[in-house]
Amino acid sequence: MPASSFRFFLREQTRPAHERLDRLVGPIDSAARYGAFLRASYAHRLAVERYLAEPAWPEAFGDWKPAVIAPLMERDLADLGLAPPETRSLDLSKDISHRIGVAYVQEGSSLGARLIVRMAAGLGFDGSHGARHLAAQAQGLSNWQQFVGIIDGLSGVDPAAAVQAASLAFDHAAAAMKGNGFS
Repeated sequence: MPASSFRFFLREQTRPAHERLDRLVGPIDSAARYGAFLRASYAHRLAVERYLAEPAWPEAFGDWKPAVIAPLMERDLADLGLAPPETRSLDLSKDISHRIGVAYVQEGSSLGARLIVRMAAGLGFDGSHGARHLAAQAQGLSNWQQFVGIIDGLSGVDPAAAVQAASLAFDHAAAAMKGNGFS
């Protein structure tokens, strides 16, 4: 597989898991549904951010670091008067192939945030109240672009392990959604 097609390979191989998650979430069309989405997203995101935090990323990643938005999500939860949910850890190998798969899902969520931030705005939530994390994600496309630029040129990655980890990350997000009222 040519290195330049790695992100597209990941996209194709994880499409079923990604589509299942998208169908599960559906439209965010009420304040209650947004609150459930926020709780579920936090339960997933906090686990992923903890997983990706250590060890240090290889030199090939330069100054790139995974985006961190859980603190903004905590403020958004407080705005809505919601307690943070319990989180289930993401127990995967921390080799670079698995970490790339998980980071692919996390960083790619900035693309979906561009849609969800508009849904949240329609419900009265924005970058200063209730949707800080979405506003930050929607504006954080440069981190995604830098990430895919790095992985597209990286060698020594096990594609099967990256796909497995990305699929498991999508499934982890789906489990968080189900645990917070989505079905």
